Amino acid sequence: MTSCVKKEREMSGDMNQNLITWTRPFLHELLEAIPINVKSLIDIGCGKGIVGALMRIYRNAVRLVGVDIFPPYINFCKKFRFYDEVYVMDLRKTPLPFKNEEFEVATCIEVIEHLPKEDGEKMLSELERIAQTVIVSTPFHYFNQDALDDNPYRTHVSKWSTWDFRRRGYKIKGVGNMAVHNFPIQIRKISSNFPQLFQFLLAKRDKS
Repeated sequence: MTSCVKKEREMSGDMNQNLITWTRPFLHELLEAIPINVKSLIDIGCGKGIVGALMRIYRNAVRLVGVDIFPPYINFCKKFRFYDEVYVMDLRKTPLPFKNEEFEVATCIEVIEHLPKEDGEKMLSELERIAQTVIVSTPFHYFNQDALDDNPYRTHVSKWSTWDFRRRGYKIKGVGNMAVHNFPIQIRKISSNFPQLFQFLLAKRDKS
């Protein structure tokens, strides 16, 4: 897998006008992992707000919070009101400014691979502190990715394995397309017993 995305380029400085045509191929599995009756959710590394948009359509949360380090993404989310609150925040700087179990759910979708491993571990600890349920996704196979949207934070700098999550109490499933010899095959899923066969890992940890 040389890349999961087509290169995004800014056109006239408008975040709406770029060449992106790819989105995550496991959005239905992500949505299934979020409880139907969830009331509060924080989306860490929210980007352009895909999780917030899904929540607005399919859930009835009373508090949605988006956090990202890249101000243009936060401005984009503000424009479309995907979240009730948005914050520009560097996830490498902990602790995060939220109370223990302030949220029912914390999502961190395709973000952790953009952090050095030590910083990613610290961030997971913070998500486990501030939320009752933590949902994380990351590519299973490491691949180089350059900065997109003129966002220097979107390069890949770490790889995460099933062991990294299981030792912290997460349940793992493989999501997206199957990956054989680095080429995706259009098969949705076989079993959570074989996450290594898929493009992405979806990890979920519940305190209850």
